[in-house]
This record gives sequence, structure tokens and C-alpha cells, in this order.
Amino acid sequence: MKKTIAAGLTGAVLAGALVIGQVAPSVFAEDNTTNLAVSETETETEAAAQETEAVEETETKSYPQLETTKTDDEAITAVDVSGVVEAVMPSVVMVTKKGVQEVIDWFGQSRQYEVEGDASGFIIAQNDDELLIATNNHVVEDSTEVTIAFSAEADDPDDLIAPARVKGTDPRTDLAVVAVDLDDIKEDVLNQLKIAVLGSSDKLKVGQTAITIGNSLGEGISVTSGIVSALDVEIRVEDGSTFTEFQTDGAANQGQSGGMIVNAKGEVIGIFNAGYLDGDNMGYGIPVSKAIPVLQDLINRETRDALDEHGYMGVTVVAVSAEASNYYNIPEGAYIYEVSEDSASDEAGLKKGDIIVGFDGITIDSKETLLRQVAYYAPGETVEVKVMRQGADGYEEKTFEVTLEDAPEEIKKSEPEIHSDEKQEIPQFPMNPFDGFFGGNGGNGDF
Repeated sequence: MKKTIAAGLTGAVLAGALVIGQVAPSVFAEDNTTNLAVSETETETEAAAQETEAVEETETKSYPQLETTKTDDEAITAVDVSGVVEAVMPSVVMVTKKGVQEVIDWFGQSRQYEVEGDASGFIIAQNDDELLIATNNHVVEDSTEVTIAFSAEADDPDDLIAPARVKGTDPRTDLAVVAVDLDDIKEDVLNQLKIAVLGSSDKLKVGQTAITIGNSLGEGISVTSGIVSALDVEIRVEDGSTFTEFQTDGAANQGQSGGMIVNAKGEVIGIFNAGYLDGDNMGYGIPVSKAIPVLQDLINRETRDALDEHGYMGVTVVAVSAEASNYYNIPEGAYIYEVSEDSASDEAGLKKGDIIVGFDGITIDSKETLLRQVAYYAPGETVEVKVMRQGADGYEEKTFEVTLEDAPEEIKKSEPEIHSDEKQEIPQFPMNPFDGFFGGNGGNGDF
């Protein structure tokens, strides 16, 4: 059975990275008191050594004698995880992002603010040109600049810092991969780094060691040693999205997002991504077995730079929020409210009412996610776009090849391209099914 928790989000081949006390029974005294089960290694007490007097069968009801639990001498009273931490630390990194946050005031006016945040990540692979780092999608989404700080020694602390680019994201699993060019890493620093070993979460058990390592509160790398305290917990975050994860009893702090959770062997068993809103020492991790296929896909994607003049699809979209998706049982994504005549999307076969759920292999869960992806593709590029289209038997997935075109001049001059800075009337769907459920700021997005 899954339990639902409200939580807050706190951000090539894997290159060899997938290297995946006996106690005595109770003694019942004749006065009907219940004694504790005492280990056989303890000195027998006088009471335990005495024989219980026989009681006539007619006076006392007989009950089956329960056996005591057995730990086979595997119980431990203290754990030193310093060896594990020392072994995995060279793969741990700190992630810093700069971005623009859009806020709507009481009068419906949009204001943009530059924000900066700190989070965590860990090295999962290396190709010919890049070092690849796993973190959370919510860590790097909306970022305009990402930098990485490595866990190594250097005479100059600036040598530990390197710029990074977002290689790929997957909002539905809250996973992302960022890439650092090897040329941007000092050789003496690079020689100290290591690739994390990804273990398995398929056979996790409650009570197993779970060590969380991350950039707690943005103050630097810290370690929390605990246990797996629950499995298959369904958590719901602020935007309505749900994730099925495992719970640890380690302290959950801002900045730990994207950090590794490792077992007693130093193998990654999860990626930390959420903390319980109303409780202490309750953290949640994405099971690594669920994350591996997503990360495998992301690390093989082409690393791109955002373009000032990117391609244009010729659609106007609004978001289908998680709340609307759950309430109305429709796909979550970017709802096409309008397709421009003779545009790239029109020629490809997209229609009003389609919900875009994928763009070049990347999951699309909102109009903002779509905008971020389109920004990396030039006019003339052909991209695979997946949509959910409503049919007689419900929504069906369809795939289209869209050749992006140059954006019209009025779109190029629009800042931002999602017109949330303009007061607009929210388009109404037939039967008004999404009233009050639009994601983002309620504005349209022209792509």
C-alpha cells in the first residue's frame, strides 16, 4: 500500500558507471507478569532460573508459547560510515544556478527577478569531451547559468569551479544531466575525480543503510547517515505532481536536491529530491533503478546551447497543470490552443486540441518546458513531436515530424515569448474543463 505525503522539492554509455543475536524465550511468572526476552549472553537472573510451578489444567487456560525474534548475531549498535564517504566523495559536486523567476502581483502584473540557488549532484559518466553529472530537473529548470564545484583539493579554490550546460531533463522523474567540458576542468582537479557506481533499488529493504550526501543549505557538502525508513511512498509536491519514492530518516535540508543516497557499499541507491513539509528528518529519493534508463538516455543526448533566434513551431499553447490532469483525467503537457495556418506544425499535421507531451525525446509537462526545449533548436531542424490526441476511445499518442521555421518578427520582438507579462484573457476550452486549473501564469505561449 502506498501512502501519500505532501512534500517540497528542495534541482555515451555510462562509461563503466553501471558497475550495479539469539535471545531466550520469555518466562511467565505465576503472578501473570510478563518478563522481557533477555539475550542468552546476559547473566541469568534468579527469577529466570527458577522453575515455574505447575498449575492444574482446570485452573489455567493454556496459550501457545510465542518464539522470540532472532537476528543471527547480525545486530549492530553503531556505524562508522567514514570509509564509504571517503570513497564516494570524489564524485560529489555542488551545483549553483542563476535564473529568472516570474512573479505575478496582486494586480495580475508580471515581474521578473534574477534568482540564485544552490543544490547538489554527482558524476555519472565521462565521454570524449565532457564530464556528465546527475541532478534534479527542478534544480536546473529555468536556469540561465549553471556552475559546478568539484569535491577535490586545489591551491586556488577557483580551480574547483567550472561552467556547465544542461544536457537533458526529464520533468516526470525530476531528473536532469548537466555537462562540463573537460577543457574547463584543471588537470590536477580532474585527476582527483571519480565516477559514482550506480547500484540497485529493486531489492531495498526497510532498515538498510542510507547515506545522503549533498550541499546542505548551500553551506558545503555534508553527510547524513540513516536508514531506508519506508518504500513506495507517493509524495505530492507543491505543483500537484506526484512521485513514488523511498523515504529515509536522514535530515532533509535545502540544497540537498540532486545529491546521492548510497548504501553501505557506497553504491548509489537513490537521488535525493524532496523533503517532508511538516516533519523533521524525513527525506525522499528517486529509486536509482527507475532513474538509470532515464539517465542513460539523457547522457547520450547532444549537448546544445540556447539560441537567440531559435526555431518556431507555429502553435499557441496553454499548460495542462498537474491538478487539471488529475482532476479531469487528461494528459499533462502543453495544450495546443491554436495552430497557425501554413506553419511548421500545420504542415506536419498537428491540430488544435492536441496536447504536446514530447519534443525530441524530452518529456513535455508544461508550456514552460516546451519553450525551454524549443530554445535550443535552430530554424530548419526537424524534430520529433509527440502529442496526445483525443479520439473515440480516449487519448491516443501520435508522433509527428516538425521542421522548425523562422519565427515571425512580432514573435522575435516579444519578451518573453510566453506573454505572461501581458494581461490576457485565458482561452476557454469547450465546456470550460480547465477553468482555474491553468499552470504557469495563465498566459498563452507562442512557439
